[in-house]
Amino acid sequence: MITGTEKIINPLQKSALNKKGLCDYVINIASGCLHGCTFCYVPSTPSIRTQQKKLHQKGVENPQLDWGKYLFMREEVPGKLDQILKRKRKWEETPSGKGVILLCSGTDPYQNKKTAEITRKTLEVLIEHKKKVRILTRGLLWQNDLDILTHPNISLGMSIPCIDDELLKRIEPQAPLSSDRYKALQKGYEAKCRLYVAMAPTPPMMTLENFKFNLEQFMKINPEVIFWEPINARGTNGKRMLSAGLEFAKSIMSRQSWADTFIQQWNDIEIAAQQVGCVDKLHIWPDPSLKGFVSKEKIDNWLYRPTIEKWNSN
Repeated sequence: MITGTEKIINPLQKSALNKKGLCDYVINIASGCLHGCTFCYVPSTPSIRTQQKKLHQKGVENPQLDWGKYLFMREEVPGKLDQILKRKRKWEETPSGKGVILLCSGTDPYQNKKTAEITRKTLEVLIEHKKKVRILTRGLLWQNDLDILTHPNISLGMSIPCIDDELLKRIEPQAPLSSDRYKALQKGYEAKCRLYVAMAPTPPMMTLENFKFNLEQFMKINPEVIFWEPINARGTNGKRMLSAGLEFAKSIMSRQSWADTFIQQWNDIEIAAQQVGCVDKLHIWPDPSLKGFVSKEKIDNWLYRPTIEKWNSN
């Protein structure tokens, strides 16, 4: 593992994730991630590709294929963020992004003790400036911050594609067990945190019954929204999955097979949500690449669609 620190000028960045109903801004408290999820899209994004030379200098041989083996903390984030928010006069607030800040989009804010420390300090700044915050994590250390995470303008979400330790340990080799993530959500529910679930990305072998079982479990912690999308195994994502011995990736590596699986699982999760009684909470993350396989109207129905969550006005 290669770890260290990283300088950053402006930790607060506008985001296009309002197309998923997630946020208008993102903050990343580190570069890289030690969870090593084989499917992760982040190594293929410009934020990593444009840093390849700098990462090479820090000892990272292949920033995309070595994902999960490096992490550079941005310790200056809380201080710089406070300075920026004190000066900032204009705040973006789209109907789908709702002016929310996502912490984080390209790393995990609670993957280890150091990132958890930076995250807590960052949250304290955001609370002071009365910002709406969405946290997305696979980590468990947020349970130490329940004293501030029960704030009405903080929504805490965990990525749990399915509650299946054996399967997810192969796909997300260094992330906490899915059962432990679910137990953490139960603790957050008992503490009266605002919660949501990212049931994403689901592996191709999941069936209607699998979706129904998982939705039934998630509904027990009363999430405000359940986001969903399937695994994408094209490009470097697929190469990392195959190198990890995940043979099922071959079944979704072509555009046609990926689209067929996406459509089947989309149908299954909507049926499961109807059976469980949580259709109103289900929020689909469609991929624009599905155009040509499903109607444009079906995709556009979800792109830039606001979630059902309610946020306090600033």
